[in-house]
Amino acid sequence: MELMERPRVAVVTGGANGLGRASALRLAEDGRAIAIWDRDAAAAKRTMAELNRRDAKAMAVEVDVASPESLEAALITTRDFLGPVDILVNAAAIIGVDASVLETPLDEWDRVLAVNLTGTYLASRLVVGEMAERGWGRIVNFTSGARHGTPALIPYAVSKAGVVPITRAFAREFTSRGVLVNAVLPGRALTNMVVSRVPEEIVRNPPVAIGRYADPEEVAEVVAFLTSERNTYMSGGVVPVDGGG
Repeated sequence: MELMERPRVAVVTGGANGLGRASALRLAEDGRAIAIWDRDAAAAKRTMAELNRRDAKAMAVEVDVASPESLEAALITTRDFLGPVDILVNAAAIIGVDASVLETPLDEWDRVLAVNLTGTYLASRLVVGEMAERGWGRIVNFTSGARHGTPALIPYAVSKAGVVPITRAFAREFTSRGVLVNAVLPGRALTNMVVSRVPEEIVRNPPVAIGRYADPEEVAEVVAFLTSERNTYMSGGVVPVDGGG
């Protein structure tokens, strides 16, 4: 069994807000040192301050997850301050503009896929090798029910569909080397990204079997398990946290 002389280091992309923030706060409860990688520097610092108030070791790094150079610089900074990365949660995502399939601008397609899909791949590729060398690592990605096809948000739908084969490919290559890779499929959760775009009546009465939207903390609880030492056999899976759909 691996002996640790330091807290495990967890990077949360998009950790400044929403499900990323909830995941960062929950992982800190398990004694993780937290690196928030987010392009919203001000919000990332606020989340870092909240983590510090909870006596967690944390840092905030301004990152563009679609840029290999930005990610590499963030990794160097994180290593210098916290140590090698043991856990990666790919929560960085944007929804994009509402537009029909035929009217979606190409630059919007490129922008959404660059963050949601390419960003997930680049961040995972950046850290997985060192995890495998040490024989332990956990990666959790976020997909979405939109992956089945949402006409008004086709770049988002395609990007979230693409997260699934990325998850399974990394799992198949690295599980035997101690790195367990999974995806979480949340239903709509009460985050600003969702609530700001959904009519108030649907927020109050969502078409969900459980009868309500998820709190971000409920999704984060699943992330905490998948990234924990308690998870010893789950890899390559897509775990729904959607209130029964």
